[in-house]
Amino acid sequence: MEDFEDRIDTVNNVLSLFVKVGVAFGGAVFLLYCLRIGYFPQDVSISDGLLFLLLAVVFGVLYLLFLVCLTSLGLALRPAWCGIYKCIFIALRGYNKVTGKSIALPSFSLDKLRVEFYFFALLGVWFIVGFSFTDIYALITLPLCTWGCALMWTAFQNNRRKIMELDDKLYVKLTDNLKLKSIEHQQSFIIIMVLILPLLISGVTGKLLDGAMRLANIRNDAATVHVKDPYANYISAYGLKGEKSSFGPDFAKFDGIPVLFSGFGKNVVIELTSPAGAVSFAIPSDSIYLIKENAH
Repeated sequence: MEDFEDRIDTVNNVLSLFVKVGVAFGGAVFLLYCLRIGYFPQDVSISDGLLFLLLAVVFGVLYLLFLVCLTSLGLALRPAWCGIYKCIFIALRGYNKVTGKSIALPSFSLDKLRVEFYFFALLGVWFIVGFSFTDIYALITLPLCTWGCALMWTAFQNNRRKIMELDDKLYVKLTDNLKLKSIEHQQSFIIIMVLILPLLISGVTGKLLDGAMRLANIRNDAATVHVKDPYANYISAYGLKGEKSSFGPDFAKFDGIPVLFSGFGKNVVIELTSPAGAVSFAIPSDSIYLIKENAH
């Protein structure tokens, strides 16, 4: 009976930790997105745990898929990376002969991609092409990111094989234990680097945040909105012509409006574009109705 209660306590502690980490991570995602759109709802607080958990799950799944796709594509491009490495090696050898220097090129190797991950590699191509439509620099940063992720994954796998070899030894020396601890520390560092590398060099973190918010139904890039006066007049000032609304004479209908924030708090935030640039416009929730257009 005591053993069963101990297990229940352990499960409760793990779930409690998971919820706390999820809320903290989701809160960070929410804060970054609010900074991105230039709006923070004052009536949303840390007590909105379900919102933050939802954002943590959605962004976590999306980012994990993005990470797996980039790593798979980097491993699939192994022949190309090896070809580039050989070209650099030949050029460096020629440079050393001409200058008399002896600059050495670090060794380079990548694991082969398993067949079942080629689907994710194709998705990686789709990610790169899709992001490049809005940011041409993605054609440079994302391929570099695939190479870095593949290199880190190969290092992780090499260390894992070394750990297995040390664990299989019948007689373990003190040096083996020290080596094992060193490799385990390296593994922790590699995992952290793999997780943050796309955030550091991909240049598409903002796009991933936008995608997570779409999946969470907080953002919509093309919604039909019915806006009440005087807010409808403000929108019309940006050159958008409102149509007759079925919500009454005080409302005007606008099509294809980007909604940056909705569903939480007392305001709905839309984006208005003018020759001077885009601006965020917060409208009280009781003065705007959203009709979300689903893609077919």
